[in-house]
Formats: sequence, C-alpha cells, structure tokens
Amino acid sequence: LLIIGLLTRPTALVLSFTMVVAIFSVHIGNGLFLSNNGYEFGLALLAATVSLAVSGAGKLSADNLLAAHLK
Repeated sequence: LLIIGLLTRPTALVLSFTMVVAIFSVHIGNGLFLSNNGYEFGLALLAATVSLAVSGAGKLSADNLLAAHLK
C-alpha cells in the first residue's frame, strides 16, 4: 500500500508499531549498530514510517487521485 500511496497514513502507523515491537523485542539487547544485529536499521525504518504517517503520501499517490476523483 505504501508503494502506490493508498491508505498511506494508516499503513504507516501500523508499520511504525511493528518496528517499535521489532526493536524492543529483538534488537535492543544488541546495541545500536547493524553489524551486531542492533536496532539501527529498525530505527531508520521507524523514522521513515513516522514521517509518512505525519506528512501523508503526496501529490502522485493513489490517495490524492482518489480524493480528487470523489470531489
């Protein structure tokens, strides 16, 4: 759904929650860095999904096209 921009904000919220669970249940004990199986990559994915949840999908998304079509 994120690739085509459909239901971006709800999808990003679900993925953000998933990344928080992954960081705290699996990676937090290994430290920050990815070389030690740490939470660095999960933290980057969390930041990206929170950003999408706040900002939305943008002009070229399916959400925007659908909203313009329904007006």
